[in-house]
Amino acid sequence: MKAHFGRVAPLGDRLFTAMNTAAPTDGLIILATKGTKTSKPIHVHHITTDGGQLIQPRDLFLLHEGANVEVIIEHIAQGNSSTSLINGIRESVIGEGGKLTLHLLQNEANGPAHIGLDSVTIAAKGNFSIDTTTLNGSLVRNEVNVALAGPEAHAELNGVYVLNGTTHCDNHTYIGHDVPDCTSDELYKGIIAEKGTGVFNGKVYVKQDAQRTRAYQSNANILQGDDARIFTKPELEIYADDVKCSHGCTIGRLDEKGLFYLRSRGVSEAEARRMLSHAFMTDVLERITNEDWRKHLASLIDAKLEAL
Repeated sequence: MKAHFGRVAPLGDRLFTAMNTAAPTDGLIILATKGTKTSKPIHVHHITTDGGQLIQPRDLFLLHEGANVEVIIEHIAQGNSSTSLINGIRESVIGEGGKLTLHLLQNEANGPAHIGLDSVTIAAKGNFSIDTTTLNGSLVRNEVNVALAGPEAHAELNGVYVLNGTTHCDNHTYIGHDVPDCTSDELYKGIIAEKGTGVFNGKVYVKQDAQRTRAYQSNANILQGDDARIFTKPELEIYADDVKCSHGCTIGRLDEKGLFYLRSRGVSEAEARRMLSHAFMTDVLERITNEDWRKHLASLIDAKLEAL
């Protein structure tokens, strides 16, 4: 295990990695041997209760050949912990034919500033899927760095963020296509209201030898209110010539014709807005294969939308 600690998230890459490496406060290690498959998700709760803390979890997930692991991680704040800082790092090594499915929920009302990094390397025919849902928090920064290191490796990154108040949420992603015949698919959607701020900065990097790459990246946003802000920057950097890649972003408001249609059929304005907002998120939620978790997220998102 020691050989993998710090290999996927090297010490010199970023300041917050150095901080975490110097003084991790807790962490989780998952070692899945060859062919292991979890019968149900491993469910982890991170609960912050007090202010004035520096919390630095350090996780290491190591999946051997053919292992299949699903993990749910929830970050919850109880009381007022707004003066605390979470600086978390999770390193994941996925062996040949392995599959890691990661569900991440941030629901930290009056909670700490939260900076998190998922750094992942995927061997041949391996599969990594992550869905990140941000509903509450003060300052949130999610980073996902993925290296497709073996042929026919696949990565799927999905994200939902519903922001209001003065919540600021960054989503920074990097997918490196290092070898031929790999695929990636990335879809992030956000609704920002009041004085909330969202940031999406996603980069797909295709090396010269990574022929027959297939990569898709999309970020879509709805602004509700004149003070809501979104900064979005999807990027492709391609050095191979036999590729199929696309990227794009959209920023807009709720469809006025759709609102009018629903209201003309007796639906209140608030309910019409909630219905259209939920529909906007549906295609991201449908990518989540765990039905129980998908329904749970849908109910949390509905409750959040009702509060906007």
